This record gives sequence, structure tokens and C-alpha cells, in this order.
Amino acid sequence: MDHTVLPDGAAPDDAVPGHRRALAAVRPLLAAVPRGLAALALVAAGIGLLLAEERLRFAESALTAWVLRGPLGRPSRTLTTDPVFLYQQVPGDDTSWAGLVVTTACTAAFYVGGVLVLGGLLLLSRRNSVPRVAAAVLAAGVLLVVVNTGRMVLIAEAQARWGEQGFGWTHTVVGSVLMIATLGGCAVLFARLGLLRRGHRSPRAWRGPAGAGEP
Repeated sequence: MDHTVLPDGAAPDDAVPGHRRALAAVRPLLAAVPRGLAALALVAAGIGLLLAEERLRFAESALTAWVLRGPLGRPSRTLTTDPVFLYQQVPGDDTSWAGLVVTTACTAAFYVGGVLVLGGLLLLSRRNSVPRVAAAVLAAGVLLVVVNTGRMVLIAEAQARWGEQGFGWTHTVVGSVLMIATLGGCAVLFARLGLLRRGHRSPRAWRGPAGAGEP
């Protein structure tokens, strides 16, 4: 039997296809690791946010008070014991203080937490791009916090100007419609940024050799 000596580092030809097959089998697993970690991070962040929703309610209370006090010029402050923001119904009148409690029904924590979990679940599918899903999650989360803060500011302003009637209309009607519209906007964001890929250009029709006329 003939014995062939191969140069150092060389491998028989029949060993190359097997090596390539092994690499081809490992590559999808290696590519799935960053996606899996990103999905796990989003889901964990969503669950953590849901568990710590009380802290977010305190933050939302402080943010609402800041908007009332800064851009709108209405004296306001927050409590340290409860997620409550106080504001003067009549600016400058210390006897006109009123307050609103940021309850579990008023917070955006559950919406944002749900968006984070949804984003993590979407990443489990290889059809969804990690950067696009991350952009959709970020945009939807910011939109929910901004709109919900604006809703609470609107309720406080309506209560200060028109009393209980203003509070009732903005809290039960205007605020609900506003949040429903915002959730619809978040769905559009996910569809545009997270789920839908850019369409491919349709192939051009064959027009024959150069100089050929239209049929």
C-alpha cells in the first residue's frame, strides 16, 4: 500500500468537506447567541420594570410636577411618602393646593414593561432584525411615558381650571382616548420599525438587446 506524506498543516481532501459541514452547523448557533442575549435582556428588563412599578410611579409623579412647575409655571411639588404630586389651583394662593395620586391604573409602567417583553419575544424569531426591534421598543417606550405624563398634566390643569367636572372629563374620556390612540401608535411603530422589512425592488422587465424596440 502506497503511503503519501502530506506537508505540515495539510489535511486530506476528504477531511475538508466534513470540516466545512461542522462550521456550517456551528455558525447559526454562534449567530443566535447575541440575539438570545438581547431577547433575554429585554424580557428581564420588562419583568423588572413590572416588579418595580412603584418606583416608576414616584418618578412619574416627579416628572409631572416638573412639567407643571417649569414649562407651565404652576407651583407644584411631590410627596416623599407616596407617588403624589401637588399643585396650586390658583398660582400664588397657598390655600388652593390640590393633589393627584399616580395609581397603578395611571402609570405607564405596565405598558412599557409589556413593550419590553414583547420586544424580547419578537427577537426569538430570526425574521426580525435586532436593531429594528430595539428601535421600536425604544420609540414606543418613550412615546408611552411622554403621552402618559402629558395626560396627567392635562388632568391637573383641567381640575385646576374647571374643578371636578374638568377632572372627570379629562380623566375618564380624554385621557382614555389619548392612551388608546397612543397604543395604536405603538403598534404602528412596531410594524414599521420592528416587524416589516424594507421591500425589495421588483426586477426590471427584460427589454431585449440594446436598441431593440418595445413590443
